[in-house]
Amino acid sequence: MTSLAAKDAYLQKLGSKVCAAQKLQLRKRPFVPYRGGEAGQPKTKKKSRQKPPAGKKYDRQGKLPPAATALKTGEKVPVKPAQNGDPKPVQSGDAKPLENGTPVKGVKAAPSSFFTVDILRQRLHEKIEETRGHGNAKGLSAEELERKRSRRKQERDRKKRKRKEIRRKQLAEKEAGEIKAEEEEKEEKEPQNRVGTAKPESTLVFNKVDVGDEIVSKTLQKMQKKKSVKGNLTPLIGKNYKQLLNRVEARKAKLEELRDKDEGKAKEMEEKIKWTNVLYKAEGLKIKDNEELLRASLKRKEKSQAAKKKRWGERSEHVLEKMQHRQDKRRRNIQKQKHSKSEKRKDKARKKGRVLPEDLKKAI
Repeated sequence: MTSLAAKDAYLQKLGSKVCAAQKLQLRKRPFVPYRGGEAGQPKTKKKSRQKPPAGKKYDRQGKLPPAATALKTGEKVPVKPAQNGDPKPVQSGDAKPLENGTPVKGVKAAPSSFFTVDILRQRLHEKIEETRGHGNAKGLSAEELERKRSRRKQERDRKKRKRKEIRRKQLAEKEAGEIKAEEEEKEEKEPQNRVGTAKPESTLVFNKVDVGDEIVSKTLQKMQKKKSVKGNLTPLIGKNYKQLLNRVEARKAKLEELRDKDEGKAKEMEEKIKWTNVLYKAEGLKIKDNEELLRASLKRKEKSQAAKKKRWGERSEHVLEKMQHRQDKRRRNIQKQKHSKSEKRKDKARKKGRVLPEDLKKAI
């Protein structure tokens, strides 16, 4: 039994040793992937290229241009003037210099100058500022710049006014076209209505026509008034009863004088007045030549005016009374507030232990 256990332990140790030896051999042997004919060559490491920082320009070898290095160290870089015979430097990286129209192999393009880029950028900024009106362009004085700005402003205002005028004209033309179209439509509809609704011949036709209100000058109004007066007798119309009554009385007195001098002329005058009144009435005017009615209407008007005056006086008195009452009430309230404030102050002083003259008088 013991011999079997010893044999088993021996076999296990041997197996573990053999396995460990195999593992060590595998580790020592290098792992080489299959690469065809390049199996025997050693593997070369690739150098990682560092990215240049933002804002700096490097050439293909990873070095700064001479202008930038000169700026760092403070040295001056000599710039050779371009001659007629010398070839110009090419700006693009991919293009190559030409010789007799054909690209030359093995010749690299000259890098663009650092100073020229800065100068061009500065010029661009100056141009932008000049166009905006911020920069002092070409060494102009402040007055000249102000004059320039005012001229620009005037030009802008003029263009704005012109645009407004054009827009106004367009709107006016549009409105005129719409009105014309409406009138044409009305004209087209009117003959159809006339044909459809033909009036019978027996209908009465009046000589009075309603015309729309038109703007007429004062001279034309006076001329029309003179033409409308018939027989040099102005019609007795209107609501100024006092004036009408005076005119009627004056006309009566004139007729009485004529009757005393010449009765025939007085009769002719009376006939003329009657006929003119008839003509005015035919036109639709209301002639007020009755003396009694005029007196009654004048009395009524004066009475109504007196009543209105009385009412207005009463109203104004009532308004004044109300205003006075409000003022008195306001004054009373202000006095009350002042008295209450003073009493509060006195109460606070009493609480603090102060003796007021009023309290002394009460104690005495």
